[in-house]
Amino acid sequence: MVINMIVWKAPKIRFILIVGAFLLFIPRIQAQFDFNTNCQQAYQAIMTLRFSEANSLILRERNVNPENLVPVYLDNYIDFLTLIIGEESNEYNRLKGNKGDRIKILEKGDQDSPYYNFYLGEVYLQWAIARLKFGDYTTAAFEIRKAHALFSANEKKYPSFVINKSGLGVVHVITGLVPDNYKWVSNLIGLDGSAELGLREIRQIATYSGNDKITRMYKTQAAFFLAFLTLNIQKEKKEALSVLDLFKDKPDEDQMFKSPLLIFVRANILMKNGFNDEALMVLRERLSLSQTFPFYYLDYLEGMARLNKLDFTAAACFKRFLDSFRGRNYIRSAQQKLGWIDILQGDSMGYHQKLDQVMTHGASVVDEDKQAAYEAENRLCPNPVLLRARLLFDGGYFDQAINELLNNPIKTTVKSRRDLIEYTYRLGRIYHETGNLTKALEYYNQTVTRGRSEPWYFAAGAAFQMGLLYENRGDYVKADSIYNLCLSINPAEYKTSLHQKAKAGLRRIQPRLVKT
Repeated sequence: MVINMIVWKAPKIRFILIVGAFLLFIPRIQAQFDFNTNCQQAYQAIMTLRFSEANSLILRERNVNPENLVPVYLDNYIDFLTLIIGEESNEYNRLKGNKGDRIKILEKGDQDSPYYNFYLGEVYLQWAIARLKFGDYTTAAFEIRKAHALFSANEKKYPSFVINKSGLGVVHVITGLVPDNYKWVSNLIGLDGSAELGLREIRQIATYSGNDKITRMYKTQAAFFLAFLTLNIQKEKKEALSVLDLFKDKPDEDQMFKSPLLIFVRANILMKNGFNDEALMVLRERLSLSQTFPFYYLDYLEGMARLNKLDFTAAACFKRFLDSFRGRNYIRSAQQKLGWIDILQGDSMGYHQKLDQVMTHGASVVDEDKQAAYEAENRLCPNPVLLRARLLFDGGYFDQAINELLNNPIKTTVKSRRDLIEYTYRLGRIYHETGNLTKALEYYNQTVTRGRSEPWYFAAGAAFQMGLLYENRGDYVKADSIYNLCLSINPAEYKTSLHQKAKAGLRRIQPRLVKT
């Protein structure tokens, strides 16, 4: 009986052993990176800040295809934008623990896929940028190094995987712009980048004309990066204006074009180029959007656009921003702008009350907040005539701006040395923008002569504008001298951005300077 049982079971045992042995030699099925329809729609929802919709699509994909790791990357993208736009410290502390878990999950993916290094690099890069936002510079530096290694390895292994250049380009821009006092960080992590190289890499995606659907989807993101970095890093407002044309070749539905992110960058570029009314029209597009993550900075931006045309309903925008935003940037600037509205309406008491509030909230990280803090700490009450001229100029209303200066007697306008230096600076800027370069240089020179030893930004600003003027004329020797003059002036206001722009000018002219 026992023998019969053994004989009967033998074939079955042999079968189990054979199958087991066979299974041992089947390669392990790795988690996949499938950027399928669910993921594409979720990505588009994320880029338009419709996070609830994106989360529903991500959940659907997880239920249908649990081995797909693309949702991990999409989850991280939502966290990244939540932190960058919202700027809330509590959210940062709550979400930053997600990074390590996501890295571990992504590392289980198919290493032979070009998406393996790409998604890992994106997660490291997104967290690096978020940490920079919240002041965690050392951790950010090492994450940038890791992202660079992943993107670089991908570039060598899959040179035709175009979207990889987006992350690589951003890394090159960031590492190429490390301030001098933080060079030890870049030396420590062994990276040396170039903003110009990074922008060229990003442009390759932004101008992509092929048929690959996923690459075309990433065009909008790349165009956003290109426009934002060209405007805010290179400080090339005219070139940034030309980037707006890339948004017109949008592969996605109109909803993507009206993303709050694109409204933000389009309005910024239009305002910096003096198209203030057009910027207001773009900003109003956001009112038709619903169920998007709140982007309160757009309220601040609309306030500035209204104020630039001396429309004092701007106060409602600044108040809405201050009531809603829980981050730290532009808080002091918004409070200052409410004070400016008071002073322009003849309410000096209201101005000083607003000024007293400047230092109670927010921080002095961005130049606008630094300038507001400097004004508050030094009790610098703006000259109403010069302030109106400044705002009108910023809005591109040049005729009205120069009328403010020339139609008011200088003896009644200029009441201090600071007023005189600002007066010549404002005239120089208006003449420069309207093409009267002889007069522009005349007033810039007066500004530098009188103001280079003063704490105000007018002399440094005038020096930079002179450098730009000479560069555009092709006089690179003079441009080099004047840009260096700008760097030798150390104003208490706008120093970071002015020196950054002067350094960018020196980098641009260096190849031409060698040839002359």
